[in-house]
Amino acid sequence: MKRILFVTRVPITASRIILPLARRLQSMGVEVTFAFGSGEELDEITRDGFPYHLVDLSNRSLSPANLHAIRAMTDFMKEGRFDVVHTYSPVMGVYGRLAAKRAGVPVIVHSVIGSMFGPGVPFSKRCWYFATEKLFAQYVDQFVTLNDADAKDLVDKGLARPEQVFSLTYEYGVDLGAFDPGLFDSKAVAETRASFGLRVGVPVIGYVGRMIGEKGILDLYDAFRRVRGRGANAQLFFLGDVLTSDGDQDTMRILRQRIAADELADDVRFAGFRNDVPRCVMAMDVVVLPSYHEGFPRIPVEAGAMGKAAVTTATTGCDVAVVHGQTGLIVPIHDVGALAEALWQLIATDGLAARMGRAGRRRVVELFDRERIVERQLEAYPRAYARAGLRWG
Repeated sequence: MKRILFVTRVPITASRIILPLARRLQSMGVEVTFAFGSGEELDEITRDGFPYHLVDLSNRSLSPANLHAIRAMTDFMKEGRFDVVHTYSPVMGVYGRLAAKRAGVPVIVHSVIGSMFGPGVPFSKRCWYFATEKLFAQYVDQFVTLNDADAKDLVDKGLARPEQVFSLTYEYGVDLGAFDPGLFDSKAVAETRASFGLRVGVPVIGYVGRMIGEKGILDLYDAFRRVRGRGANAQLFFLGDVLTSDGDQDTMRILRQRIAADELADDVRFAGFRNDVPRCVMAMDVVVLPSYHEGFPRIPVEAGAMGKAAVTTATTGCDVAVVHGQTGLIVPIHDVGALAEALWQLIATDGLAARMGRAGRRRVVELFDRERIVERQLEAYPRAYARAGLRWG
C-alpha cells in the first residue's frame, strides 16, 4: 500500500482544495495523511477519518523559530515511511520539500496554488519566491500548477523543465452536485436573504473569501459607495472572515470603521465563514473577486456554477475563470473606478447579469467538473514516479 503525506500551511487548504483528491486516492487503496499548522476547518479532515500531524508553526511564516518545524516534519516523515510527500503553498512548500528530502522520501510533488509572479504581487514577494524556488525546485519530481500561465512562468524563469511541470488548466474544479442553482427555488432564496437582513428586490453585490487587504475588499467597498452615489439602491454582502493564520488583522477593522462613518451598516452585511456557500451565493446578484493576486480566481467559477455573473480583477488565470463580456467582466487590479463601472453595468442594465450568469453555468458544467479534474490530478503521480525512476502502478 502506498502512503502519501499532504503538507500545507493550514487545515482550510486541505479541506477546501485537497480533500476530493485525498478521498479518490483513499478509494484506490492509498493511505493518506495530512500535515499542517493549526487553523480553521480541522473538523472537515477529522470527519473523513484522515489522520493528521499538527506542525508547530509561528504565524510569521519566515521566522527562524520555524526551523524546529522542519526538524519535526523530517522526523515525522522518517517514522511514517511515506512514499510521496505532496506540498502546497509557497512557505510550506519550502519547509515540506526540505523535510522530505532530508527524510529520504522517494517522490516529492509540489502544487503551486498561488504563483508569486502574477500581476499585483509585491516586488519583495516575487524576489523571495524566485530565490526559494531556485534553491528548492531541484527537490521536486513533479510540479502541479492550477493554470497554464503558472506552468509557463516556472519554465520561462528557469525554475523547472517543461517535462517537470503538469498543469491542471482549470484549477481544482467545482462540485456540481453542491453548486447547482436548481437546488434552490425562489422561496429558498428569499428566506436566505431575509436570514441575513438583505432586502427583497434590492440588488445584492456579493464577495466570498478571506477578509484581508490583498483580496481588495476595501476597493470593493469604495466601488460600492460609488455605485450607490450614482443612484443604485444596492446592498453589499460579505461572506468570509479573517483566518487566525492571516498576518493582516487590520483591514476588517478599517472596513467596519468606514461603513460606520458612512452610516451604511444597514446596507452592508457580514456572514463570516459558512459551510453553505452555494445557498449564500444564490442570495447574490453579482459576485465580485477584487483581489490583487490569485493562484487561480476560484470564486468566479463557483459563481458561474450557481448561474451568477462575476466581476474579477485581472489576476493570473482570470481569463480562464471568466470570459469577459460573456460570463462576467474583468477589470484592472486596484482600479476602483473600473470596478464601480462594471458593477453599475451589471446592476443597471436590465437582464445583463442574468444572461451572463446563465452563460457562466453552461461553461462551468462543460469545463470545471470537479470529478473530471480529480482524475486529471491523479496523472501527476505516475509522472512523478517516472521522473524518480520508479513505477506508480
